[in-house]
Amino acid sequence: MQNPKKRVKKNSEPTDGSAALQSRKQSKKNFDVVSSKSFIPFGWKRKTGQAANLIESFYHAIHGLGVGLRGQRNLRIHLMAAVAVTVAGFYFRIDTTGWLALVIAMGLVISTELINTALEHLVDIATDGQYRLSARLAKDTAAAAVLVASVVATAIGAIVFGPKVLSLASSWFHI
Repeated sequence: MQNPKKRVKKNSEPTDGSAALQSRKQSKKNFDVVSSKSFIPFGWKRKTGQAANLIESFYHAIHGLGVGLRGQRNLRIHLMAAVAVTVAGFYFRIDTTGWLALVIAMGLVISTELINTALEHLVDIATDGQYRLSARLAKDTAAAAVLVASVVATAIGAIVFGPKVLSLASSWFHI
């Protein structure tokens, strides 16, 4: 028998996803909250199906890049390394073949990092915050893919830049 003076608080949050619009406080890691103050159509932000047009597809791709850059320190590190490699490539006047190898390597590392980020988000959704060994193994394996891509990119960088750096060092130190 319930105490009549005790009132049970009912959940008043709507279940249609509009609760995200009511919340003014936005957590740094909560990417599910959608702002109502935007020029992007609301339907694009809460969409689960296929993009209706090319512009919407680009919006989702650029948004995903932003999510990765905001939430993943390693992606920011890899992007800064790509900028440094690009500057070094112009400084050392890398030939076309070298540029081709470097661009493929940089794209591979950044792409694997973005795939790793997507997989981490999916695993977090699937496990609902609970520890699961298989979830850990999935995340570790995806991180290993990024590590392999980074090691390959470093090897390519050493092959492309090695002779140029050795030549510069020998001219400085008269070797």
